[in-house]
Amino acid sequence: MTHMLDYNHQEQWSNGFGTQQSPINIETKTAVVREGTLEFSTQSKYHLQQEVDDQTTVRLPGTGNAEIFGRSFAFQQVHFHAGSEHLIDGKQFPLEIHLVHQNAIGQLVVVALLVQTGAADPAFQQIIDGFTTGKTDPADIQIDQWLPEQPVGFHYLGSLTTPPLTEGVEWLVVTNPKVTVSAAQLDWFKQQFPYDNRQPQELNGRMIEWYK
Repeated sequence: MTHMLDYNHQEQWSNGFGTQQSPINIETKTAVVREGTLEFSTQSKYHLQQEVDDQTTVRLPGTGNAEIFGRSFAFQQVHFHAGSEHLIDGKQFPLEIHLVHQNAIGQLVVVALLVQTGAADPAFQQIIDGFTTGKTDPADIQIDQWLPEQPVGFHYLGSLTTPPLTEGVEWLVVTNPKVTVSAAQLDWFKQQFPYDNRQPQELNGRMIEWYK
């Protein structure tokens, strides 16, 4: 049984915090503009095979492959934070989707999708319909359709946003995902998980690249 995170007392989370923590408030005026779009493309379908209530979010392990800035990564799992953990110029989004990837030597890349409310999403509805409190269930859901062909957004080096808060995690924060969720879908998630956001962390001089 994993220890449930207390988001109301984040200062008590055990960790020798480093200086490159996530999430962050992305200030566009200090971001370094780069040519082109984020170098992220899927090489195979993202297929979710399990659905886990880990008490702080819904986590869905699965399979899939991507090329990220010229390197090969395997998709590991997706989970959700409502509202978003990353802010842009202080603005919070209704939902942030984290697609966790790992390469052969264990480097982690998280592709974060900043999601607005709008039309209900069929795959997210499948996740809602398949959820059992406190249980792990099999799943058969495809989610690569959430990813834009030409992703734009931000690229920086940070950490996991849940303990052990490991640093050296590469982040792609995508601002043009092809997924929206309905107000009802968002309400469902917030009823299950009322508070699952880590507060923004200090930038400490890190570079943020902006691909737009």
